[in-house]
Amino acid sequence: MNPQEMLEKKTVLLTPELQRAADFIRQYPHDAINLSMRAFADQVGVKPATLLRLAQRLEYSGWEAFKQDFVQALGLNHESYQSRARKLLSHSSSTTLYQAMFNAHNDNLHETWQQNHQQMSAVIEALFRAEHVYICGFRASYPVAYSLFYSYRLFEKHVSLIDGQASNYEVFTRELTTDDVVLMIGFSPYSRESLDVLEAARLAGSKIVALTDSPLSPLAQYATHTLYFSSHSPSFFPSVVAAMGMAESLLALLVTRYGDKAVGKIARAEQFFFSCGAWVKATR
Repeated sequence: MNPQEMLEKKTVLLTPELQRAADFIRQYPHDAINLSMRAFADQVGVKPATLLRLAQRLEYSGWEAFKQDFVQALGLNHESYQSRARKLLSHSSSTTLYQAMFNAHNDNLHETWQQNHQQMSAVIEALFRAEHVYICGFRASYPVAYSLFYSYRLFEKHVSLIDGQASNYEVFTRELTTDDVVLMIGFSPYSRESLDVLEAARLAGSKIVALTDSPLSPLAQYATHTLYFSSHSPSFFPSVVAAMGMAESLLALLVTRYGDKAVGKIARAEQFFFSCGAWVKATR
């Protein structure tokens, strides 16, 4: 159980003072992580000893141990890819590493499923009602963005992919309006291009839906709605398995929101791709 889950589970068992501290951590995770214990306690309006007791009630040895685990749970491990890659060499066998990878995938999917129940309906409604949806994901986030765009276009033509090829994302951002939704996908370390698009969407007054890895993500700071995915991995690079799972979930729920209209468009698209030879059926 990660620190966020423990905060949720044990809050009702805490004293009012400890509950206030726990609520403040959930509301202001950036301050909890970056401020000293004394400075954060002053901000909450409690004594530093209160934070220590809270950490101990959550089964940590102290505040620093809780904070370090909290940083890890938020996907903010600043360990270099090089050092993480070197750790891979310590695995006793390829079998244990293979198992560890799939254990991480399962954990990420389960945690991501748990995190997004409340926001999902609002996200689907925002996308459904948008004049135009712009999907944005750069570098390692691009496969998730493209997969979402490709399938979305099967039943909705008012969808564009901001891919940044030839540094052309201004072609899309100049068109943004208050009736549009920009769906941004990204995880730490965040790409410079995504921050440029984020600023353009903010200035245009477009609704921003963030699919990201942490409440401290810059994509989440200005988002109207945020969906979180877990990207933990024993490998040297963060995992995008849960992000892809969220993208597929969005598509399925969007089809149910569009109803028969989406089914008809998907049927026509499917027929076209087979007839023109773009899709080929497996031979028996």
